[in-house]
Amino acid sequence: MLLLNNLRYCYYWISPLIVFIVLSIPLISFFYLYDLERGFEFSNYLTSITFFSFYQSILSALLSIIIGTVFAYLLFKHNYIYGLKTLINSLSVLFVLPSIITIFGILTFYGNFVQIYGLFGVLIGHVILNIPLVARVIFQTLNDISLNERMLADQMSLNSWGSFLAIEWPVIKKNIPSLFVLISFICFVSFTPVLILGGSPKYSTLEVAIYHAVMFADNFNIAFNLLIIQILICGSIYFIFFKNFKSKNFIIDDQRYYRSINAISYKYIIDYLLLIIISVFIFSPIAFILIKGINIKLPEVLNSLYFWSSLGTTFVIGILSGALSIVLTYGNLVFLNKNKNSTEFWFYSLIIFSPGILAVGYYIFFNQIINSAISNIFIIIIINSIITLPFSYSYLSPSFFRISREHHDISESINIYGLKRLFFIDWPRLKEPIITAFCVSSILSASDLIIISFFGTNDLSTVTQTIYRLMGSYRMDEAYAVSFLFLIYCFMYFMLSYNLVFRKWNT
Repeated sequence: MLLLNNLRYCYYWISPLIVFIVLSIPLISFFYLYDLERGFEFSNYLTSITFFSFYQSILSALLSIIIGTVFAYLLFKHNYIYGLKTLINSLSVLFVLPSIITIFGILTFYGNFVQIYGLFGVLIGHVILNIPLVARVIFQTLNDISLNERMLADQMSLNSWGSFLAIEWPVIKKNIPSLFVLISFICFVSFTPVLILGGSPKYSTLEVAIYHAVMFADNFNIAFNLLIIQILICGSIYFIFFKNFKSKNFIIDDQRYYRSINAISYKYIIDYLLLIIISVFIFSPIAFILIKGINIKLPEVLNSLYFWSSLGTTFVIGILSGALSIVLTYGNLVFLNKNKNSTEFWFYSLIIFSPGILAVGYYIFFNQIINSAISNIFIIIIINSIITLPFSYSYLSPSFFRISREHHDISESINIYGLKRLFFIDWPRLKEPIITAFCVSSILSASDLIIISFFGTNDLSTVTQTIYRLMGSYRMDEAYAVSFLFLIYCFMYFMLSYNLVFRKWNT
């Protein structure tokens, strides 16, 4: 019995220990190669890069909050309109779609009308990518307002504006600080939108500058200086605003809806116009890819070896990264639940380590320090599983801790622990958030660009990298076709994984 207790105690520490080791390797790499004699060089280049990273992230967050909040309020106010429920559900899907597809659509669609490169293009890219998150969170918040409050407003004969100030605005403004900090953080470490839409070193973030310093300039000291700045800034933001990062509305997967009893009226013509304009604004890049993807190159792409090879690599990376992310997340949840003195503070701190920081650290470690022949795909899976942990944790933690409180006593009384407890007690009630977290983590892992840029080869390439290479070589019709097929793949992957697993476990 003592041996079993010791084994269970070790099991609780395995997941946190793995995460700690994975994060330690990049830090070891940075300090190992850093040239102390040259020291920290704070040049005009570093100043301009840092300033632009801050400037564009704050502007992007501000615009995303304003447009996303207006969009969410209009969706909630007019949810009696046929088809809006589908639009609301699609916001969650847009958030996890590969960003390179959306950015490609923005580049080619909006590039026909405006000068898309530079600050303007970066802002458009970030706003379109983040509006779905803002709108989904605000919509759910509005949906959670009780009917009693609405009945009270009706009894007081409040008009639309008075009702908004008394009921909707107080709950909206509670979410704005957390969303602003979160989106600012996401845009600050942004890579793909800035890499493609920035257009020049002048419009570059720290993440992109780190990538260029290592991959093209082979200047590790500049890369380390940029890394130090980014880690210090991200760490400061995180430690100051930690309570905002752990908002329960970080990711929403609730499907409750308040049904408005209003009817379509001409007095709401401005509302309808705004709904159409915002919807076209955020959905047009994806729609453009779907339209342009069906072209003369589509049959050629379907018969090509490079597409199926990259799709197979994407599938393997997505499956294994998503599975490992769920395993580590569940193990860390068990650890936090068993160690009451521990908090989720350290778990959410993983967002300080952006994909670029981890990718550079592992690139140096395996290519400059130990010269290991370890498979690159293994490294990619490890890094992807770590960077998706906060997302998996946000999906699983509320349900996990609630179920643990409800079932703790009975589990202890009948000595059910570990995997037995997972399969017989936790799984029936955790399967929905687990499956959702797995699908989201898989798609996010398979669509990352910066990690595969460091470790990809001619024989190891994902669909994301293939699209980027086709864009760089101006093979636009092929890029459209591959993007179209990748969109179909992502939708099918998410829906089939979800439906097949549910069908299996519900029968």
